Amino acid sequence: MDEGDLRGARASGGGLGHRTVPDLWLPGIPAVVGRLTGVRQRLVRWGTQAGLSEEQVDDVGLATYEAMANVVDHAYPDGTGEFDLHAASERDLVTVTVTDHGRWKPHATTPGPMSLRGRGLMIMEKLSSRFELTPRVGGTTVCMSWSLPLLGR
Repeated sequence: MDEGDLRGARASGGGLGHRTVPDLWLPGIPAVVGRLTGVRQRLVRWGTQAGLSEEQVDDVGLATYEAMANVVDHAYPDGTGEFDLHAASERDLVTVTVTDHGRWKPHATTPGPMSLRGRGLMIMEKLSSRFELTPRVGGTTVCMSWSLPLLGR
C-alpha cells in the first residue's frame, strides 16, 4: 500500500481481536474506467489487512467496483470528474464510502432479464450487509458495510 493511501488516516478497529488498520482514504480519483482496477486492488489489500474473510474481500472489491463504475457511467455527463473513496474498520464493521461530485442520473428503465447492464445497485445491495445510496445536490454517496468475522474461528 502506498504511503499516500493513508494520508490523514487514523487507526481504527480494535474490537474482539480484530486487527487495527489505518483508514484507506483516496481522494480525487479521476472518474475514468482505466483507474478503477488499481483502486479496487488497493481496497482488496486493505480489506485483507482489516481482517475480512476471503469471501468478504471479494464482495467488497466487486461491490465497490460497481459503485465506482456507476460514477464513471452516470455522475459526469461531460465525461470529466473525480470521486473519493474512504474505507474504515471500526470494531466489528468495515465501511466503504464512494462519493462523487456530479449529478445523479437514474436509469430510465428497469433492466430486462437478458440485459447485461443496469444491475450495479442490486449487486451492491446484495453483497453488502448494509447499503445506502444518497443522491444530493453536488454529488452522490454510496455507503456499504460488512461485519467482520470473529478472528480465530
